[in-house]
Amino acid sequence: MKGKSFIAENREIAFKRYCENGGNIEGTIRALKKDGLNLSKPTFYDWLKKYNFEERRLKVDMERQKARDSQISFEAKMLNDLVRQKEKYEAYFEQNPVLDNQATYAYTGIIKTIIDVKKKLAVSDVMKKAETDKAMTKEELLKMLKEDVYGLAQV
Repeated sequence: MKGKSFIAENREIAFKRYCENGGNIEGTIRALKKDGLNLSKPTFYDWLKKYNFEERRLKVDMERQKARDSQISFEAKMLNDLVRQKEKYEAYFEQNPVLDNQATYAYTGIIKTIIDVKKKLAVSDVMKKAETDKAMTKEELLKMLKEDVYGLAQV
């Protein structure tokens, strides 16, 4: 961090670790000690108040969530466009009985992309459920992924 003082640099490192630990102060102080920054609790609490760590962390979390939501909505829009394009190709194939290799190749590419996007959207849905349900175990998460994303049902 060129141009910043050593203390300001340490403060930003502390804020970064605070965000990574989800606002957990004990975890943040442990992580800072692993980084070689021995920071006392009173000093950290002073920085927390003086430099609005919690407010900044919430703002960062909101921006990350907004970016994830816009990415998901972009993928959903893309999926709708791909489905429309697929329907156009299907109508084309019904009207033209002669096999068109280039159209067939494009159609299969669209189908593969639709499958990939649907799988990605299903994974993001499962991960959202896991984030909201903090009590979910790893086994439950894996089961949801197998069933919802990959279509593998338990027998």
